Amino acid sequence: MNEPSGSRPVRHPGSSMALLTDLMDHPLDPGYQEAADRRRAAGEPTSRGLRSPVLVVTAVLIGVLLVVAAQTLRLPQDAADRERDQLIGQIHSQQSAIDRKSGAISGLQAEISASQRKVLDQGEGPSLVDQLARTEQAAGAVAVHGPGLELTLDDARTDAGVGEDDKNGSGEEQSSVTSTDLQILTNGLWQAGAEAISINGQRLTSTSSIRFAGPAITVDFRPISRPYVVSVVGEPVQMRKRFEAGPSGSYLKSLPSQFDLQVKMTNKGDVQIPASASSLLQYAKPSPSTTASPSTTQKETP
Repeated sequence: MNEPSGSRPVRHPGSSMALLTDLMDHPLDPGYQEAADRRRAAGEPTSRGLRSPVLVVTAVLIGVLLVVAAQTLRLPQDAADRERDQLIGQIHSQQSAIDRKSGAISGLQAEISASQRKVLDQGEGPSLVDQLARTEQAAGAVAVHGPGLELTLDDARTDAGVGEDDKNGSGEEQSSVTSTDLQILTNGLWQAGAEAISINGQRLTSTSSIRFAGPAITVDFRPISRPYVVSVVGEPVQMRKRFEAGPSGSYLKSLPSQFDLQVKMTNKGDVQIPASASSLLQYAKPSPSTTASPSTTQKETP
């Protein structure tokens, strides 16, 4: 039958595999093939194979170099332990120095407050003294105590032990108390009428921060460890009712049921809260009655 005019020519089925066919027929590169033919014509083996002494020596040398490099780059375990111990010692030493200086600051602040009260007693009378006392309490500059609440939070119980910390990114981080938990709960306590709050002895002020730093929680850049004890000064009965009725109270109730966290809230007859170690004087203004230029304002850089 004649092929209709204008139709496409029929191609051989194997024409599309010409390259594969050529590779199968001539697997050796033409240059290597020429060298093999030349060695065969000279009576030599076509290839030295893998038994060449030069190749064996080169492989041994490379292996030795790799072993030496690995041993050089690998830090000895004893040296790593010593460096870790040194770092831990430096951390404890610096933390102790911070605690000593914080205590000295608190003592000096107490002396300054006593001197201020002494001067104010001689001048404007007790109204300024009371105003200063209220301002210091609100700013967290002085220690306070009184009836209140104590809220204790701890990580979930694990098979390895009570409250075993597990924040290694294995997906079980929800079983640990987080900085977000403390932020939500302390904000709810402020809204419920708390007058002063501290977490593990760290006083919270209007400028305090609660953050996560790796596996640790910090309050004003000072690390704290579990269990987390939130001490609150304020009228305990009404403050607790308002807190439990609010969203923070619902959030607290969800922590044991959803994440197995350990939670305990108790009323206390006397809660001790220290002064904030991070309170700094930001602004000061002379009293109009003690200076001739009342418009002068001084700012002290922290």
